Amino acid sequence: MARYGRGYPVPARRVAPPVSTLPPGPLNVRVTDVGPNSVTVAWDPPEAGALGYGIYLDGVKVGIDQTGTTFTFTGLVEGRAYLIEVDAAAADGRSDRLQLQVTTPDVTAPTVPGGLTVTGRTRTTLTVSWQPSSDNVSVAGYGIWLDAQQQGGDQGGRTYTFTGLTADTAYLVEVDAADPTGNRSARAELQARTAPDMPPSTPPNLRPTSVDYTAFSAAWDESSDEDPITGYDVALDGDVVAVNQAGRTATFTGLVENSDHQVRVWAVDRLGQRTLVPAELIVRTLDDTPPTAPTLTVDAAEESITVAWSQSSDDFGVVGYRVDVDGEAVHSTSGMDFTVDGPVLRRHTVTGLTAGLEYGVRVAALDTLGQESADNTVTVGTPPVPYSAIESPVYRIGAWAGNARDAWGVDWVVEDAQGWASTPDVRPRLARLGGVDGAWAGAGQYASRVVTLSGVAVAPSRAAMREAKQRFLAVLEPREIGVLRVEDVLRTMQARVRLSDMPPPQDDGSLAFRWSLTVKATDPRRYAVAPVSATAVVASLPGEASLTLTMAGTYPQIPARMRLYGPIKDWTITHEESGTVMRAMTGSSLPADPQYSLGFDLATRQVWAYVPPEIWPVPRPGRSAVAHLPAWFMLLPGANTLTLAGQPIAGVSGSPRLVVEAFDAWV
Repeated sequence: MARYGRGYPVPARRVAPPVSTLPPGPLNVRVTDVGPNSVTVAWDPPEAGALGYGIYLDGVKVGIDQTGTTFTFTGLVEGRAYLIEVDAAAADGRSDRLQLQVTTPDVTAPTVPGGLTVTGRTRTTLTVSWQPSSDNVSVAGYGIWLDAQQQGGDQGGRTYTFTGLTADTAYLVEVDAADPTGNRSARAELQARTAPDMPPSTPPNLRPTSVDYTAFSAAWDESSDEDPITGYDVALDGDVVAVNQAGRTATFTGLVENSDHQVRVWAVDRLGQRTLVPAELIVRTLDDTPPTAPTLTVDAAEESITVAWSQSSDDFGVVGYRVDVDGEAVHSTSGMDFTVDGPVLRRHTVTGLTAGLEYGVRVAALDTLGQESADNTVTVGTPPVPYSAIESPVYRIGAWAGNARDAWGVDWVVEDAQGWASTPDVRPRLARLGGVDGAWAGAGQYASRVVTLSGVAVAPSRAAMREAKQRFLAVLEPREIGVLRVEDVLRTMQARVRLSDMPPPQDDGSLAFRWSLTVKATDPRRYAVAPVSATAVVASLPGEASLTLTMAGTYPQIPARMRLYGPIKDWTITHEESGTVMRAMTGSSLPADPQYSLGFDLATRQVWAYVPPEIWPVPRPGRSAVAHLPAWFMLLPGANTLTLAGQPIAGVSGSPRLVVEAFDAWV
């Protein structure tokens, strides 16, 4: 038994579908005629008939009910959409309305576009514009015509550009307007002409690129034109020298020095048109006057010649000097050389020469044109060595030489040489100080080099023997520092020495005596005679520049001298191979004046500040310009790269430089 009520479901009730109670409406409502201002509709009556029919236009009833089944709406607007409705009236009410959407046709064309005019023209284009047209409905677009040919479809804008036209040609331009139903206005007409084809522009930037005494060259930039440029006509002093040449340069030769010449250039295009106004240029050939020849002062040593020269003058300006020896260039300078010994003005020492020979020394002044002064070669002879070798190696201190025959005919024969060719003993260190300060870092250091030479001297006479003994005893004073120079078939080496012992010579026959001397070199290195030097120049600051010295010696630590010239601030000097960096004290700077510089002696670990002599006559200690605990370094056998870097000094221009000089050293 089913139970209903609180807590129990209530069964759903069936509801019958609604039944319309309105009377039936008209049937088959339709348009039977339509015009721009009227619409006729018709319908069929319902089966049960109707008392009358209501007619509605856009929801508003037109008049009263009518009994007929047709109706004509008049006074309508063309091109407009209307909602037409019809319902039926019966005794029990009115039926639903039957609806019909009807649009009256648009038969009125837009007005002709006005103000058709040309707004832009080139030789291949025409741009036109016009005023807007009006229409009873709307304007859908404009048709553009050129010589009766429509240019694509209708467009919405009121400007148009015709392209691909012919220069200086007349065209018929037409524009009409169209509405959405396709009604078109009459065409507005315009006669328009493209711009004429202009000749190329004057070639720009005609300029001389090189000028000599009897020749010069000129160049120019490309002309502009609507057509491609095919070439250029060139004239010199009124005579055409090139016709339609492709290049934009010209060289004129066979001219007279120190004379003016007129250059004209026209551009020519593909149509054969030529520049109306040519580019013009006046060029004067050079006056062939070389620099004046410097006056030379030459001093010769056994293996070197030092030449100094006066300043040269020139009408175009002297840019530098070249030192020649026997016709070969050995040195070039702008006039001032920066060396580790300070700036040198118009002076240079040529090394590596041979004693006792004559050399032709010349200094040529060079001007901005590459001209050089007249030949001022001076022949100078290097003094001959005061001995001739009789054996190898030759040991020499001052004017005395062992294994040689001196100028008095005495043969000095070295029978025993101790300490020169051997490696000095290693003295162990008590502490490692690194590259910061004090002695050079290492497990130990070499002791002083002691060299003992002994042998026999043979003289041509008793008198020559006596004089030879006296000369020998005067070779080196006890407190004097001399240079022991040893020359063998491979190389020449030297060391700074002091006399340790010189026993009196002992006779060994009537014309011979035995001799012996002992010298001590505190620095155990054996150095080359000629130095190795290089310079690093920083082009602009902040920036850096590097130099490389390749040391051929075998000593593990080779000292060097350095000289730093400004202008530079907060500089650093880096030995790339060891990574050691020497730095300036923060804020320290060097001016651009080359009389101000810093000198570094890597052997003694001293820094010297150089200033103009009128401020301080001698170098002063310059350690205060270097950061505390400077990272000292020495050069190594092989390549050594030193890099100078730093910051600019406000308002000061110039190129700072680092000059380094070292001597190859052997153990």
